[in-house]
Amino acid sequence: MRKIKLINLIAVLLGLFLFGACEYASIQPEAPPPPPPPGDSTSFSLKVQPIFNSNCIGCHNGSTNPDLRENKSYQSLFDNNLVVKSNPEGSVLYTCLQSGGVMANYGNSTNNATIYNWIKEGAKNN
Repeated sequence: MRKIKLINLIAVLLGLFLFGACEYASIQPEAPPPPPPPGDSTSFSLKVQPIFNSNCIGCHNGSTNPDLRENKSYQSLFDNNLVVKSNPEGSVLYTCLQSGGVMANYGNSTNNATIYNWIKEGAKNN
């Protein structure tokens, strides 16, 4: 009888340990970055394209969509439906750079804020 109680106690403790060790991870969307100062629009050619040049065109150089090389990137983003004007949260370009996104390792908070603001301002080809 004592042996059965010991086995039951061990089973209960093992069950508590196993269920207590479970952890649930969830990905929370990052808060939108602050807007640029008034009167300072985010230029695609001066602020966004340099991000692509330094971080993306190693792979996205015409052989992998989207083509992010200069003079090709803007059209390629829209041809591949990666940008929803004035809606960064609905744009694959922005969401793929967020924590948990497929390109998160290639983004950083400064570059992501630039891309966010460019899209929020209407994703102009300027």
